[in-house]
Amino acid sequence: MKKDNTDYEYNADVQGKQIAALLDENAQRLSMRVLKQLEDGRNLAVSRHQKLQGSTVNADGTLSHWVSWAEHHRIAMAGLALVVLVSAFLTVQSLSANETSDAFLLGADLPPEAFVDKGFEPALNQSASL
Repeated sequence: MKKDNTDYEYNADVQGKQIAALLDENAQRLSMRVLKQLEDGRNLAVSRHQKLQGSTVNADGTLSHWVSWAEHHRIAMAGLALVVLVSAFLTVQSLSANETSDAFLLGADLPPEAFVDKGFEPALNQSASL
């Protein structure tokens, strides 16, 4: 007859919590000498990591690169989407500027030939200054 192991995950969870509680309890009893050695070891590991990675240490003790935001896919994808939206907006604006200028020429009081006539603008300026 096979033994039923449906309670396995629950036992592992309880056992893990018991081990964590035991470690927390014993961590409170560490001597200052051991704590100092742990701190020195951490500082040595951080300095070696900085030399290898060329990174800096933040105020909270975490390591970061100047482009660490690129490792976060959500931020990188949001930046890419923003670049696409801005470039699409600028493209649409440049295309609609041509349509606006055409509409201005066709809707103006003067015929379109007057705008390309080189002698028309100076004559218009002279009559306006009178």
